[in-house]
Amino acid sequence: MTSEAKTRRPTIDDLLDVRTPADVAIGPDGTVVFALHATVSERGVSLPSDLWLLGAVGGSTRLTDGDWSDRSPVWAPDGRLGFLSDRLLRGHHLPYTMAVGGEPQLAATFRVAAEQLLWSADASRLLVLVADPWSYGSDWSAVAVTGSEPDPDPIVRRPGDAWRRLFLVDLASGEVDEVGPPGRSVWEVAWDGHANVVALTSEGSGGSGWYRCTLARLDLGSRSAVTLYEPTWQLEGLALAPDGRHAAIVEGYSSDHGMLSGSVKIVDVGAGGAVDPWAGLETVGLVEWCDPSTLWYTRYDGTGTACGRVMLDGSREQLWAGAQFIGGDITKPACVVADGGEVVYTTHQAHGIAPELARFDHATRGWQRLTSFNEAIVDGTVFPDVRSLSWIATDGLRIDGLVLTPRGATGPFPLLTLVHGGPSWCWNAYFSDPEPNATLLADAGYAVLLPNPRGSNGRDHVFARAVIDDPGGKDFADVMAGIDLCVERGIADPDRLGISGLSYGGYMTAWAVTQTDRFAAAVANSVIADWVSFHLTADIAAFDDFIIGDAWADPSGPYVRWSPVYHAAACTTPTLIIQGAMDRCTPVGQAEELFAAIARTGVDTELVVYPREGHVPFERAHARDAIVRTQAWFDRYLKPEASEGSDHAD
Repeated sequence: MTSEAKTRRPTIDDLLDVRTPADVAIGPDGTVVFALHATVSERGVSLPSDLWLLGAVGGSTRLTDGDWSDRSPVWAPDGRLGFLSDRLLRGHHLPYTMAVGGEPQLAATFRVAAEQLLWSADASRLLVLVADPWSYGSDWSAVAVTGSEPDPDPIVRRPGDAWRRLFLVDLASGEVDEVGPPGRSVWEVAWDGHANVVALTSEGSGGSGWYRCTLARLDLGSRSAVTLYEPTWQLEGLALAPDGRHAAIVEGYSSDHGMLSGSVKIVDVGAGGAVDPWAGLETVGLVEWCDPSTLWYTRYDGTGTACGRVMLDGSREQLWAGAQFIGGDITKPACVVADGGEVVYTTHQAHGIAPELARFDHATRGWQRLTSFNEAIVDGTVFPDVRSLSWIATDGLRIDGLVLTPRGATGPFPLLTLVHGGPSWCWNAYFSDPEPNATLLADAGYAVLLPNPRGSNGRDHVFARAVIDDPGGKDFADVMAGIDLCVERGIADPDRLGISGLSYGGYMTAWAVTQTDRFAAAVANSVIADWVSFHLTADIAAFDDFIIGDAWADPSGPYVRWSPVYHAAACTTPTLIIQGAMDRCTPVGQAEELFAAIARTGVDTELVVYPREGHVPFERAHARDAIVRTQAWFDRYLKPEASEGSDHAD
């Protein structure tokens, strides 16, 4: 390798080319299969992912290949694989089975997308969870790609048209029977392959049902449900013990399905009721059973992660913690275990360390990385410096975050503050921080502040819930206090401040530019501009009920008070707005409202809407364009000497 190659800078294509091994499944004989996920797709193609087999001595073998998404593999007791694929219709996953080394076989066809599948103990049947459109599925609220031409037929919606259902598929006969409880939507299911079935269910249909899920025991034959646990907050990460006697579930406040972290509750499957044997363990993402009395937990640990064992007698043992992120999906930390917890796999990454499959080494209590899919991207690449920051909020609460700065350089720099989405998420030890990409912005000469204000994951329940009834209040003050610290320490130039974010971070960006004139530029992605219209058009209306309350029709109430559009007359900050046309989580109307409101003030603003995109742009051309536009916008107002051409424009 040449010395020049050893000091090369990260490029847009480097970070868009990252492939992430995830969806790890350990077979009956210890064989490991996983899905390798692309970061972006090509036009009109769903986000690609293939299935791979991990070799016994390292190395991996591809099992499937195509410009479609094969994901969520599950081993059958007889050594076959089940998985989900959208190879027939992009964006519309269906269940398939396959012998290792064989050809995939379609197990069943549904008019709606499949999200989860489980095998029966004799490998003769599949239990499949499917979700209607507008039921707040797991695909970032995008829609299926059906081809290059628009569908000329009208879209017709009626109340009650967004169900999540369970079906049992007989693989020999092809018979498909609906087995879920009538009148209820199913969000997660766990099955021992025999008679024990537990599920997270909500009454009625619609995407907001997840916020009010209960844990139930199901009888597939009679399609009945018996409630086992009614939580105070939200539930996620259901796991059934090997003996079927107990179920484990994570409970906590979460703004988003798929991003919950909290406390572990143990539920008696026969008698019902829940206990929490491990007081103070409040940032768990997922648990897996090692044996009927022991679980493996993975949790947030501030801006890092941790993992270990907990026992039903209340004892626990933390086996690892570090400034690294472990989990196949950056929405929460997670591991997969086998052999009583002696075998543990995860996806491992950190700042400057790309995601790869890793196995826990109990002897050294560290992670052994097993794949090298992204070696060419990181090999010889110089990434920005990263450090942890803590500061004190106006009410005395400690707030944590990260700051990226150009490698080896000293400030003050123009500062970009990226507010994360959720708000129930957090900046952590990710290889390449999204929303937009912090790595590229820091490499381009900016300091990038990644604050975790109150409402973020990574701390305790009180901290996570502190944003309730106060969106844009104290959490916004937390962000501003972090900026003040960066100025005080000479990291930031106080006259060259910018702010950006996506989803709730987009809301905070819109709120910021209507509340202060300190920012020279802003980029708001997938924004919330008007809580009233958002409540009536988004697929997560119950999120508003939790964070603001249910008084959306009160013209003098909090929905209006916390809406940036009603304060836009005070905006003096040039604001770029980026949006997906098919976003159901933060619909395009939100971006249009903010754009129109700012435009009326005469302040420079621009609206960019990407066709075919949902909550996050996944097509390569769109993702690249968003990164280039974001940097160019900030360069124009914070670094005018560089605005002739972005550092990462090529």
